[in-house]
Formats: sequence, C-alpha cells, structure tokens
Amino acid sequence: MARVLVVDDQKVSRATVAAILSSVGHTVDSAASGPEGIERARGACPDVIVLDVQMPGMDGFEVVEHLKRDASTSAIPILLLTAQAPTDELLVRGLDAGAYDFLNKGCSRAELLARVGVMARIKRGYDELSSVARVSGLALESSDLQALADGVAGQVARTFRAETVLLNLPGDGALSEVRASCGMPTFDPRWFVMVDLVLERLVCRPGAPAVVLRPGDPGDWPHPFGAAAAVCVARSTGSPAVLAAFRADAAPFDDDDLALLAVLGRQATLALDNAVLHAQTRQQARTLEEQAAALEHAMTERSRFFASMSHELRTPINAILGYSDLLREGVYGDLSRTQGGALERVVRSGRHLLELVNDVLDISKLEAGKLEIFPEPTELGLLLREVASTVELQARDKALDLVLDLAGPVTVVTDPGRVRQIVLNLLSNAVKFTDQGSVRVILGSYGRWAEVCVEDTGPGIAPEDQERVFQEFEQTRGAAGRGGTGLGLPISRRLAGLLGGSLTLRSTPGEGSVFTLRLPLSPSAPTD
Repeated sequence: MARVLVVDDQKVSRATVAAILSSVGHTVDSAASGPEGIERARGACPDVIVLDVQMPGMDGFEVVEHLKRDASTSAIPILLLTAQAPTDELLVRGLDAGAYDFLNKGCSRAELLARVGVMARIKRGYDELSSVARVSGLALESSDLQALADGVAGQVARTFRAETVLLNLPGDGALSEVRASCGMPTFDPRWFVMVDLVLERLVCRPGAPAVVLRPGDPGDWPHPFGAAAAVCVARSTGSPAVLAAFRADAAPFDDDDLALLAVLGRQATLALDNAVLHAQTRQQARTLEEQAAALEHAMTERSRFFASMSHELRTPINAILGYSDLLREGVYGDLSRTQGGALERVVRSGRHLLELVNDVLDISKLEAGKLEIFPEPTELGLLLREVASTVELQARDKALDLVLDLAGPVTVVTDPGRVRQIVLNLLSNAVKFTDQGSVRVILGSYGRWAEVCVEDTGPGIAPEDQERVFQEFEQTRGAAGRGGTGLGLPISRRLAGLLGGSLTLRSTPGEGSVFTLRLPLSPSAPTD
C-alpha cells in the first residue's frame, strides 16, 4: 500500500478522502493548507498527493509549482481535486504545472481508489528505477570501498523508508570485512548480533529471494523494529553478503519491496566486489611501481659500479701492456725464446682483459644513456680497409680468404670510431668462428642508406639463437669454448641504433651467417 498526503482546506472533504484511502490499507497524512502541505510533503515524501485546487492563500496550482521545483518532491505524482468538473483552461494549467490528473470531488469511491492506485504504481516504478540507477551511479562516483558501502546503505534506507539498514561484505585474504549501516553504528555490539540473527533466518544460495523478518518476542532482537526484510547474496568468491532493512513502524514489506530489495542487494554486492577488485588492482599497480623504481635504482647503481670499476681496472691493465711492449722491444735486455713466448701470452691475455673491461664500460654507459656520439663525414670504404687489416693476420693463420667487395666511394655522416668498433666486432667474430672458406665484406648504398654486410662460411646460427646472440652475456652453444664476453653483439646493435641505423642477422646452420649494418647517409635520430 501507498503513503498518501491529502491537502484540502475543507475538513469534511479532507476527512472523507482520508477515510476512503485508509479503508483499503493506504497510510494517510493530511494538511489543511498549501504551505502546510508543502512542509509535510518535504518531511514525509509520500507516494501520492491528493491536492485541492481551490484553497485560500495559496491555491493548488501554486502548491504544485513549489513541489515541482524541489528535487526532494518533484517526482511525487499529484492528483488535483476540484469541486466541479475542470474546464479546459484549468486542465491545461494544472498539467503544465506538473500535476498528473484531475478528479471531481463528487466522484465515486471506486474512481478515487483507482486513480490513487495508478499514481502509486507510477511512483513505485519511478522509485525502483531511481534506486537501481543510484546504486549503479554510486559505483561510478566513488572508488573508495567504504564510501561506496555507506552510500548503498543510505540509498536502501531512503528507498524503503527504513530507520535502520545493515550491510555486511565479509573479507577475504586480501581485504578486510566491509561493514556499513544507517541508524546503528557498525562498532555497536548490537550490529554484530543483528547480522548473526539475520543470517540465521536466511538461505544463502545464488538467486535467493529476499525474505520478511518477523519481530518475534521482545527479547529475540537487541534492536526492536516493526517490520524488516533481508536478502543474502551469494558471491563467486568469499562468503555471502547480507543486506537488511528495518522499519520502526509496522508497515509491512510487500512482494514488490522484497523483489526490489533482492535486486538492490545483488547490484550492491556486484558493485562492492568490483570495487574490491579495483582496490586490489591499484595495490598491485603501486607494488609494481615500487618494484620498478627499486629495479631502476639497482640498475643505475650497477651501471655506476661497472663504470667505476672499469676505470679503475683499465689503469693497471694499460700499465701491464705498456711494460710488456717495453720488454718485447728489449728495453730491459734481450729475452729468450721461452720468455718471449710467455710474454706474448701475457700480452694476449691483457688485451683480452682490456677488451672485456671496455665492453663492460660501454654497456654501462649505454644503459645510463651517457655514451656520446661524435658524427663527422666518413668514407666507409677507407674505414673498412683499415679494419680488415687488423684481422688479416688471424685470417691468414686459419687459411681463410678475406675478401673486400667495396662499391664506389660511400660517404656517411656518422661517428667513425663507433662504426669501426661495430665492424671490428663483426669481422673478429667471423674469423674466430669460421674454420674454412672465406670472410667477405660488402659495401653498398641503397636510397638514403649505406649497408655493410659481413658474410662468413662458418657453422651458422640456429633460428632459435638468432635473437639470443644480441642479448647481454649470451652465447650460442658452439661459441662457448671460443672465448668472448657475450657483450660484443649486444653493444654493436645498440651502437647501431644510436647511429640511427640497425644491425640484423641472417643465418643458415651449416652454411654461414650474414650480419648487415645499415647506416643513414645523413645524420638521423637514434632508433631503438
């Protein structure tokens, strides 16, 4: 049944309408004037207002205008009462003001009840849609879990005119329990007892309906109430949620109330579960950010350590190589054949160690973004001949053909020192890993690019290893026994990117490999 407010300055008429409505179970309140009716409407928020048009002071049309301007009363359907059949002018004025319908005071009892019943159903439909929309809106408005739960409890209290509402979402391993209420603090010991008593009277399964709670004996409930209803909502994970509404008066919860409470309970639980997931996601994101910052700090410290140690190691290594050169030149006297051989092994080991230190220093500079590039016009043919001469002796010792296939002059604006470093690494690897056949260097230009290809007839690289060789400290199975640091190719590819170019590999196991260095003919922005 509905809550109806009757506003009429005539006592007999007001009492007659109120008696008819009360006889079928409607809850009726009344007011004797327009201002009093506005005040009662704002305080009680009735479902329907039956309003007399002809009243002294403030007539029915003025009351309608005031109620429609107020957000708390604008949705209440208003049925206007007239002493005589309304004229077209009155009909238009009343409907324009916001009234729903007109009714003659001399109408039958059945017509009055029918018109009020229609208005009550309209208001009920509006309230249901509005409640569902507001609970949905709360999930969008607030990302705070507790604020969302408090908002849901408040909305349920307003929807069902309940003095007390309890909402409980049990916690799980990640988040603590969420408790919200209206009319009773969640820290009140009675709150926990009430939730336990509600759970004892509910069936918790998917799709379970809302049920009416009976007041029982005075000692059964720690918080007295006149009427109550509750729903238990099963969740995909965790214990079920509980939503209960308690009215101080005995106005019962009808079937429509129970259906709406079940819908709101499921919607609120879904919104709260989503908020829990969002909270967990935000926590995980913060954790990842902290871990990323810690990792970045560790990488920076590692690079600084490598750079510092590399500088410290280069000094004694250069001293060893310098004194070794003086010994080979006989500055400190002649050396025997055995001593000369041992000295050569010292020099080779020292140079290998210096190469390792230089690689570590380069990789630390690259990671720190502090490796500088100094571009200048560079004739690649001359640079390739110079680099090839440094590996010519090693190629001859292994009976390999070292072939230079150079086009006409190809000049690029680049850092010659870094290009020399890349090509020397490629040629050294080609000679090291090729046991028979040839190593070929090909130079050409295509459009705005210059290309340097280093081909060999070595064992080749398996497809699954062709990207791995460009990773730091990684070597193929066949390379593990031939020395090297596993840094040459990673450094070379990153240097090629800093020069605005690229370094790629094409290889067939058993036939050989082709490394291609592409460089822009004119200065270009670095590439990844």
